[in-house]
Amino acid sequence: MKSSITALVLLFLLTCCNNKQDKTINPVPPKITEPVRVIAIGRVEPEVKITEIGSEVNGVIRKIYTHAGDTVRKGELLVEFAHDFEDAKLQQTTSKIAAQQAEIQNIQAQINSATIKAENLRVQNDRIQKTFTEGAETGQNADNAKASYLQSLKEIERLQAALRSAQSKVNEMGADTKVALVDIERRKVKAPADGVILTMDLTEGGSGTTEKPLFEFAPNSPLTVLCEVDEMWVNKLKLGQKAIIRTQGMDDNLAKGEVVFLGSYLKKKSLFSDDSGNMEDRRVREVRVRLGGKPDLLINSRVEVVIDLQPTK
Repeated sequence: MKSSITALVLLFLLTCCNNKQDKTINPVPPKITEPVRVIAIGRVEPEVKITEIGSEVNGVIRKIYTHAGDTVRKGELLVEFAHDFEDAKLQQTTSKIAAQQAEIQNIQAQINSATIKAENLRVQNDRIQKTFTEGAETGQNADNAKASYLQSLKEIERLQAALRSAQSKVNEMGADTKVALVDIERRKVKAPADGVILTMDLTEGGSGTTEKPLFEFAPNSPLTVLCEVDEMWVNKLKLGQKAIIRTQGMDDNLAKGEVVFLGSYLKKKSLFSDDSGNMEDRRVREVRVRLGGKPDLLINSRVEVVIDLQPTK
């Protein structure tokens, strides 16, 4: 009897244990929470790229009209190279043009005189030819009158050819003048657009070359932040997503903006590749955020970008 009771107790315990095991074999999988934002490190820069402004010529810097940090307008003179030789060439060409124009006036006066003379000879020739036909003039006089008249016409043709030649020389000298003016203008470095001079390490009397940029220039354009997002999150990014710009490692709010550009391929990290703590071999997607308003941010400063991954409304 005791053996039967013991067997029943053992069977009950085994059943209970099996029931417990059955309940723990297939646990409910945890719910995966989608990220609502992604954080990346970026660099502040104008939407229009920073430009290195160079010189078309080598030479000595005569005058510096602006300095780093100055705001300039398109076409404003920034740096001027010495152009004494070019000025002398321009003056020489200008003097030659003046002399040639005087020569043209002289030839024109000769043409006017020759034209009057030819008209007189024509009248005289017509009269002598008429009297010759009437028998009142010799043939020699008639021939001489005609020859004089024809010679006067040839003289006019010669002077007109000389006038065309002189005018052609003036045109050539005018082209030389334009070349001289261009040479002078090439020695004047002007602002390509409205913007700000970022760096300029020049001195008057120093030299400038075509091989080395004179200064860095930031055209006026909206400020943006160029950042790189890890490949783990790139499929969550969309154009128009909102973003907050803050100091790296802080919880402040320096500016707001929205995503206006997404790279079309994954690339190696490049923005801050000199960062010793950035050794992980992962790919990134380039993202550009255009900032709203006029945030007080320094170009090339490093900031933190918080991109809201929620659907845009």
